[in-house]
Amino acid sequence: MLRLKPISSLSFDPLEPKRLRVVIATIVINVIAVALLVFAPWSDWRTGLALNLFDNALLLGFVWLHRDGLLTRFMIFGLAAGFAELAADAWLVDYTRTLDYSVGGGPMLWRSPAWMPFAWEVVAVQFGYLGLRLQEHFGKFGLFIIGALGAVNIPYYEEMARRIHWWKYGGCRMISGTPYYIIVGEFLIALTFALLVRKFRRGSMVSAVSTGLVAGAAIFISYAIAYGITDGIFHR
Repeated sequence: MLRLKPISSLSFDPLEPKRLRVVIATIVINVIAVALLVFAPWSDWRTGLALNLFDNALLLGFVWLHRDGLLTRFMIFGLAAGFAELAADAWLVDYTRTLDYSVGGGPMLWRSPAWMPFAWEVVAVQFGYLGLRLQEHFGKFGLFIIGALGAVNIPYYEEMARRIHWWKYGGCRMISGTPYYIIVGEFLIALTFALLVRKFRRGSMVSAVSTGLVAGAAIFISYAIAYGITDGIFHR
C-alpha cells in the first residue's frame, strides 16, 4: 500500500489545500464545459477563448487574493511554455499536416489560434502543479501517475475539440478522432512538466520563465518522438 510521505514544505504552507482545490476546480470545470459544448452547434474559437479566460480569472483571482507566489510562478511557467509551444503547432500543421485549426476560425498567432498559448498555460499549471504534489507524496511513482493522467485527460480534449469546432486531426494513425501520437506525446509532456517543476517551491520568477521555455521545447520534442514511434517519421 502506498503511503503519503510527510513533506515539511507542505506543513508550513497553509495555502496548499486551497491551492489544490482551485487547480482541481479548473480541471473539473473544463471537463464539464467541454462535454456541454458538444450540444452547442455554434461553438467555435470564441468558446475556447471564453473557457481559457474563465480559467485564468480563477487562477489570477486566487493569486491576487492570497498573494500566492508559488501559483504565480506556475502561471508564468505556463505562459512561457504556451508561447514556446507555437513552434510545435506549426510543425504539426505544416510538416506532418495532421493538425487542422481552420475549423475553429478566428484570429491566428503563427499557425495556431490566438488563444492557444493561454490554453497551454492552464494545462501547464494543472499538470505541473499536480505533478509536483504527486512527486512529493509518492516519489518516482508520482511521475508515472501524472504521465498516465496526461495520456488520458488531455486526449479527451483532443477528441472533443473536433466535435466543438476547435480543431481536428487527419492523415495519421488514430483511435476515433485522437491520433496515437497525441496520446504518447501527452504522456511525455505531463511527465516532463512534472520533472521541470520539482524545485518550484524555492524558485524565482526568472527561473519560471526559463523553465517554461524549456517546457515549450519539450512539447515539440515529445510530439516529434511520439509521431516517430506511431507514424514512422524516422523511416521516411
